[in-house]
Amino acid sequence: MRERFGSYEIYEELGAGGLAAVHLARSRAVKNPVALKRLYPHIANIRELVGSFIDEARLARYLRHPGIARVYEFGKLRGTYFIAFEFVAGPTLQQLAEHCREYVGRVPIMVVLEIAYQLCDALDHAHNLRNELGHPLGIVHRDVSPSNVIVSNTGQVKLIDFGLAKTKQNSVQSQAGMIKGKLNYVAPEYLSGKLDARCDLWALGVVMYELLTGKRLFDAPEQGTILDHVRSLPIPPPSRSNPEVPPGVDQIVLTALTRDPDKRWQRAGDMRDAIGVAAAGRLTASQLVSWVEWVFTQKQPLRREDSAVSALHEIIQSKEVEIIGELPAISDAMMERRRESVARMGTFGAALLQRRKRSRWIWVATLLGLAGAGVLAHVLGAL
Repeated sequence: MRERFGSYEIYEELGAGGLAAVHLARSRAVKNPVALKRLYPHIANIRELVGSFIDEARLARYLRHPGIARVYEFGKLRGTYFIAFEFVAGPTLQQLAEHCREYVGRVPIMVVLEIAYQLCDALDHAHNLRNELGHPLGIVHRDVSPSNVIVSNTGQVKLIDFGLAKTKQNSVQSQAGMIKGKLNYVAPEYLSGKLDARCDLWALGVVMYELLTGKRLFDAPEQGTILDHVRSLPIPPPSRSNPEVPPGVDQIVLTALTRDPDKRWQRAGDMRDAIGVAAAGRLTASQLVSWVEWVFTQKQPLRREDSAVSALHEIIQSKEVEIIGELPAISDAMMERRRESVARMGTFGAALLQRRKRSRWIWVATLLGLAGAGVLAHVLGAL
């Protein structure tokens, strides 16, 4: 018999972290499946952690945008705090980029621009939100990165995991000198304690650079070296590695990656509009989904660097494809990611995977990072 939690029927565990677990669940009150995040009971007595969890839920009530995974409900039941999130089917951008790198070559420029356009639109919404009194919330996501972006099977790109988001109204303030977010995508001014919405645009610039070139921008084995690179490593235009990148796209990315935030894009909406001009036409949702499905059908080692570009061209030239029913290649990719995720849980995870093989549910990327996952805290004074 399945576990019940209030109105929710629990189907399977999607993942577990140090502070919370996430389960796939259903409720009569919500049409679609949800990702139910529950704080462990023993955490309930730790004020700072509970405060951060509540901040995440409070922030979510303001976020109403198709490009942001929504929250359906937040509460406390039998001493357990919980948040019910929208469950988004589709691969993360990290998974998509890794598969392209191994099997089909660089992500086509049109795909990069479409993903970036949608992300800018979502960030523009978040950055400009105000509370009931009309006061700016001052939201900064702080963790815009490939693992927090889902290319859903509807063609809608979703920005997920506002668990690290900073607002002017946080009940729990970060400790001075602490950095939250993935270091490869952290803006240089954040390393000095300065944080505003332009930090998210820097992170998006890094994401675009890596998608266009197929290379990590600030990659290094040591965290201290990564920070040094973020502060001072010369950033060449993406066209240096990918000659197909036009000058206009180079300029968009390099503007996002300007170390002086006053010379960077000042608003996500401005960056979005520039991307729209550079794209000179956007992909349809069906074209994007068809291309992503094609990517995950490719299983042979990379032979041509332009395979992904050629496939997209054929999709665009063909008649509009209506996506109906299952997307088997994407589903297989999600199951593989499910295996990898559960394998990292150790012995318990292996047993969980064995049980999941008998389930009709497939793994799709969750719309939130587990509490504590993806957070790297560094005391700057020690660097």
